[in-house]
Amino acid sequence: MSEAISNAELSFRAHFIRMKARANDPPVRVILVEVAGSKTIYEAIGTWRQCKRWISQVSRSVILADQFAVAEKRIELNRLATIHDVQASPDDLEAAGFSRAGE
Repeated sequence: MSEAISNAELSFRAHFIRMKARANDPPVRVILVEVAGSKTIYEAIGTWRQCKRWISQVSRSVILADQFAVAEKRIELNRLATIHDVQASPDDLEAAGFSRAGE
């Protein structure tokens, strides 16, 4: 990946999917899909708290607590949850533990 692309801020939609597990805090798969351009996809699996921390850490746009609350409620109901407009660079995503899908 070229340095210009790796440092560029890209716009993503963050999709959260609850994984099947018998736990109070089941794992959640987070998939970041680039909104424009090459449709780059990054993914990671962690607890809801970890996913929330990762998104807060990497996003250069403000994610409101209300957005996280709505997403958490949807996850609890075993529904797909989405947060729009996550701004992040590929370098920041990889540093936080996300891996590029397909690699």
